[in-house]
Amino acid sequence: MCDFFSSLKEMGISQIGLSITYDKNLVSVSLLPKSESNDKSLKKLKALTISLPVNEMDERFFEIINEPLEKTKVGFNNVEAYEKSLQDKLSKTESGKKQKESVSKDVKSLQEFVGKNGFNPLKDHKTAIEMAEKILAVNPNQKDAKKVIKDMSAYTEPSLF
Repeated sequence: MCDFFSSLKEMGISQIGLSITYDKNLVSVSLLPKSESNDKSLKKLKALTISLPVNEMDERFFEIINEPLEKTKVGFNNVEAYEKSLQDKLSKTESGKKQKESVSKDVKSLQEFVGKNGFNPLKDHKTAIEMAEKILAVNPNQKDAKKVIKDMSAYTEPSLF
């Protein structure tokens, strides 16, 4: 009996509600595993209740609860892993959306810069190339940025012939 809590901890469920009721020579133990998950169905989980004579409960308690708690732990882990994966994907999607919006703004700025009346490719080609390279670092297939680099590269090393 000195390893009761250690044995419960080894079940691998981080939170367990425990209720013990004695009635003459019988003991009833209710265990309610709790999950860190936000899943509503896991919050509605019913308690595992065992009623046995006290001496039999002493001898067989962990043997009896091992299989149901193992299944519960696997279920909790699956749901928690799914939720974590979903959250990771959502954050990547949000990050991707923000990145796409940022590239879109940068492309618009590049187009405005190159298309403005005072744009002088001999003087402004380096800035245009830097803006295009910034866009290509995020989206290597961005056609407008590729075109600007191609067009402006003629001004990086002017040829007299």
